[in-house]
Amino acid sequence: MADVFISYSREDRVRAEQVAQGLQAMGLSCFWDTDIPPGQTWADYIESKLSQCKAVVVLWSEHSTKSQWVREEARMGRDKARLIPVMLDGAQPPFGFGEVQAANLSTWTGDPNHPGWQRFSQAVYNAATPVGGAQPQAAFTPPPPQAPPQHHTSGWTTPQPGPQQHASWSGAQAGAQGGDMSPIGYIQKCLRLYADGKGRARRAEFGWFFLFAFVAGFVAAVIDVATGGVNPYTGMQNSYIFTLIVGLALIAPAVAAASRRAHDFGQSGWLAALTCVPYIGVIAALVFIFIPGQAGPNQHGPNPKGV
Repeated sequence: MADVFISYSREDRVRAEQVAQGLQAMGLSCFWDTDIPPGQTWADYIESKLSQCKAVVVLWSEHSTKSQWVREEARMGRDKARLIPVMLDGAQPPFGFGEVQAANLSTWTGDPNHPGWQRFSQAVYNAATPVGGAQPQAAFTPPPPQAPPQHHTSGWTTPQPGPQQHASWSGAQAGAQGGDMSPIGYIQKCLRLYADGKGRARRAEFGWFFLFAFVAGFVAAVIDVATGGVNPYTGMQNSYIFTLIVGLALIAPAVAAASRRAHDFGQSGWLAALTCVPYIGVIAALVFIFIPGQAGPNQHGPNPKGV
């Protein structure tokens, strides 16, 4: 059983190796780059490692903040109160993960006396070592990071997550997973992603955003009727300007959310086009809400429910 699970994007493999070597020099075992044993599935194997570790180190960067797989691992670590986030560059943690204080290793190059490294490594050691356990081993100097082989594209040999997979279950950006699983949180997520239809969306996410869009459109229509359908700028009758503005503002996030919902039950995102058809679109959206998602990961990403 590894003490520390390190989650990162494949583009940050060199930095992840440097962090792993530093923690290993302190006497901690790290799970960060391995093959799946024969007879085990990719998702089950990663989940078991995440469940067994004592600390989940997530390396946030410009690449990993866009990775659905990294976010899923971070969510599992956060839910188990084992998450220790690290900032490798100026990229901020994704929405829903900012409440956990992150260590800053953006200027760390391997110096064991670097203040950021000392705070981070001590926090990891405290989380992975029982109270009263052995003290950290002597300071270390990690060897200069070696560039990964040109043919290496992932720490995993399994092709399941697709061409943008990253080592330790990190991969393609497919929309933000985890975060605030509340009606407001789902609505904010859809507005934040706006035109990003990649990844998967659970029924609750699409359903709450559909309800929000419906209410917003209804309120805009009421305002237009109350003002007599008069354009406040031109004075023209029956312009229904508020309804038009709301409709244009919400069509992109609505279609993107529908695309992610279609991915969740294993269909092409192009199926979201049905929600744009007049009259039929409302029925299609309602059907999207009630179709259950596929269990476990599929070609579009991990299960947004985390099971």
